[in-house]
Amino acid sequence: MNVINEAARLAWMLHHGQTRAGGGLYINHPMRVAGLVSIFGDTESTVILTNNMIAAAWLHDVYEDTYIKSPSLNCINPTVEHLVNELTNRFTKAVYPSMNRASRKKAETERLSTCSPAAQIIKLCDRIDNLDTIQDKKGKKFHTLYCDESYALVEAISVSPILRVKLYSMIARIRKEL
Repeated sequence: MNVINEAARLAWMLHHGQTRAGGGLYINHPMRVAGLVSIFGDTESTVILTNNMIAAAWLHDVYEDTYIKSPSLNCINPTVEHLVNELTNRFTKAVYPSMNRASRKKAETERLSTCSPAAQIIKLCDRIDNLDTIQDKKGKKFHTLYCDESYALVEAISVSPILRVKLYSMIARIRKEL
């Protein structure tokens, strides 16, 4: 079985029964992110799209949103494990309770700016899907905050001009709709 199939099956199993804020199946999010990575993953001349990148896209949220904890993905392979670790938020409220959201997001954005170009591409695809599926239930204040955080992330990451332009335009559209 190839690494993408293994990762997709594992993601399906680990996210089983989970739903997103809007009520849809959680697994649809990593599936869409993996699809975006497969389309846009090689838009940066220094990054060659690999099956490991697509596999990591399938698994990018498992350490944050399932019972499984790092390191556990060496069963897939060490490269996928490394990418998923790079993509996992370090500055969570649980780990840094004394930091406010703005400070945690700033620290996480700075950390992501030093990650591998492959991880940054996956992160940009993740943010595209999050912005595309942002729920009205969260309200204007959250949408504004999330757009500001997304903008800071795009500014900090230097890979993939195509993905960055896509994010800038999504942020502008959402802000205009608010």
